[in-house]
Amino acid sequence: MRMYVAVFLRIMLFISTSLLVYDFLVIEQNFIKMERGFTSGFEVYISPWPGYIFVGSALFFLIANLLQYLSVRRDKKSDIKAFMSFEYDVSDERAVANTRKAVSIAFALLLVYSLLMIGSYMSIPNYFVDHIWFPLFTTASIPIFGLLVYLIAYKVLQYK
Repeated sequence: MRMYVAVFLRIMLFISTSLLVYDFLVIEQNFIKMERGFTSGFEVYISPWPGYIFVGSALFFLIANLLQYLSVRRDKKSDIKAFMSFEYDVSDERAVANTRKAVSIAFALLLVYSLLMIGSYMSIPNYFVDHIWFPLFTTASIPIFGLLVYLIAYKVLQYK
């Protein structure tokens, strides 16, 4: 269960950060359109809910990591050096080995996925003015994809 919470909170951090950046980029996009003569003016509305999601996700993530760190320090059998975050039980040697394998699988697939996503920018030549959402959300999808692959690989290795 802790693994699902960890991955979900990290994904929420990436999504909320990209939504915060999106509001800023839309304003910049409107200024570029105005400079080029496409529009004569624009209105600005920045929604506060992406910021609330970001702060809430960050706080939950920090609190969960702190609680897990304190529980690992209390357990005499666990290896504190193997503690990375609260995805697995560091007192179990198989979990540490599964984590290493899952990270290797996720990294290999992440390299291929990031190459495809960054290469997809060529399909939209003027993306900063017309399709400002495309490079932002495809770039944000890269770590999300890595986290999901890691979660799936870890769970598959755990039940082997």
